[in-house]
Amino acid sequence: MIRRRIPFKVAAVMVTSLLAGALAACSGGGGGGGGNSASANSTIVACGDLALAGPYAQIGESDNWGAQAYFKHVNATGGILGHKVNYITLNNQSNAAQSELDAKKCVQTYHAQFIIGPESGADTESALPIAIANKTILISLSSGWQTNGYPANELTSYGFPGFYDVFAEDQIASVQNLIVPRHYTRVALLEDNCGSVCLANQATVQGLAAKDGFQLVSTQIDQVGATDVTPQVLAMLAAKPQIILFGLVPGTDSITAIKAIRAQDPTIPISECSGCEIPSFVSAAGGPTAMQNIYVLGSMKNWLTQAQAGPTAIDKATATGLTGYIAGMQAAGLGNDNAIENSQEGWDAGLEIDWAVDQAGNLNEQTIMQKLQHLDINTLGIVWTRTPSNYESYSDVDAAMAIINPDGSASLYKPGS
Repeated sequence: MIRRRIPFKVAAVMVTSLLAGALAACSGGGGGGGGNSASANSTIVACGDLALAGPYAQIGESDNWGAQAYFKHVNATGGILGHKVNYITLNNQSNAAQSELDAKKCVQTYHAQFIIGPESGADTESALPIAIANKTILISLSSGWQTNGYPANELTSYGFPGFYDVFAEDQIASVQNLIVPRHYTRVALLEDNCGSVCLANQATVQGLAAKDGFQLVSTQIDQVGATDVTPQVLAMLAAKPQIILFGLVPGTDSITAIKAIRAQDPTIPISECSGCEIPSFVSAAGGPTAMQNIYVLGSMKNWLTQAQAGPTAIDKATATGLTGYIAGMQAAGLGNDNAIENSQEGWDAGLEIDWAVDQAGNLNEQTIMQKLQHLDINTLGIVWTRTPSNYESYSDVDAAMAIINPDGSASLYKPGS
């Protein structure tokens, strides 16, 4: 199993961790939508600009579950600074133009203080200027931040990353736990053309290759939502790789790729498959047999098992946060494996908002934004070290790599097994 993932692009600076899931219950005033005053009993409006249809739907649905559960938990325990949260969900259909329209609706129709989402870099790129122009905080749920291709002035304004760069961390985990221990020298990469964050994978792997002594022998790119990637798979296998790395959008893209690869080579290792541990994915990909020798980003229960066994303060904070997360999902009626195992991004966005409002002591959006510029909490294993000039800075990701068992369940991968 992975003890710790330290980003090779981020300095490993230790910070004081806030126990994830700890909620504030203080009184206060303030306001949203640019910083006007709000009454002590006013409602906070959070608006989800999420993909509930299209190629990002697996992520969007689970993100929505996580946010729903978090705000239900908040409301059941006194609100944020005593304010209840009205969480509204809009479906951007995995479409950039619709993401922009939804962002406008969040601000103009619902007068939201916070926008959660979208999931993809391209969709966020459409919604982000709307949030910034209206001084409305947006917590993007796309992977990465600085590699997403946003204009430099948008990277340090009212928009914030709600999650770490999953693609880069997947590659790091694959190198640390598979490529180096097994002495692989020939590696292939299959990635989506989902914008800058996906296409940055090649440079990430090339940097790791130079550092760790392997070759990137083939990089193949497919379109998001492609129904056939056989040509790309044949080109990869022709380069005779010992392992295939994924930089794919969880859901249809990963399923399509797994089926195409397994049709040609039933045993070649594939890593790291994000969002591939949930039961619905395993079933759609062909069942547990098809998932053998595929290494996945561990489930929340895997993360919890690892954190509970860890000796550090970060492990303990992560375990506390994950325990609260699982309990909150169950309390919201979302206790099934499909919901629990991949809804952490929506929950994490709620944690960021809750922490920042508590730190601000009011609902003044500019003050809250300034607090988010200095985020220094542990959100379910992501140890943030954010600064006003680097919103993406995190010192640690306390995550796990898992394998799919013959019964379809996920368990921690043990190097050497």
